[in-house]
Amino acid sequence: MEPEIESPGEKSVQILEFLELMLADEYVLAVRTRDARRNVYGRNVTGLRKLFREHCKCLNSAVVDMEGRARSLGRRTPATFAHYMKATRLYVHNEKLTGQKEIIGALLEDHQSVIRTLAGARRSRPGSDFLEFVTPLLDQHIRMVDTLREWLQ
Repeated sequence: MEPEIESPGEKSVQILEFLELMLADEYVLAVRTRDARRNVYGRNVTGLRKLFREHCKCLNSAVVDMEGRARSLGRRTPATFAHYMKATRLYVHNEKLTGQKEIIGALLEDHQSVIRTLAGARRSRPGSDFLEFVTPLLDQHIRMVDTLREWLQ
């Protein structure tokens, strides 16, 4: 007698695909924010590094949450930067960013890309149970964009 293996339904597959794409974006954004914290210089660098540290904590928390959600649906998530760089939908910066404005601008661009993705997911599936994490994550990215914009002014 063979054990019955339950295959994931179409809804679970869609959830996993979305989680994997978002996980790649969040992971890459967390790494870029950490790198920005290390490499930023200019006026009030201490305050900006503190801001980036707080952003890193939020992004790392989101990554851990999404990894847990993916595992709960039966998917093992890869944990290599190379995999996430291939899977991310964020713009790839080929040049080394220097200067406060360039670094903040690149992070703003990345957050805005994530916001567009999350807002689209929320619109396409209103009231969906699997997206209960989307609204808080979207709000978190909007707050980060607001704080980064304040630094540019």
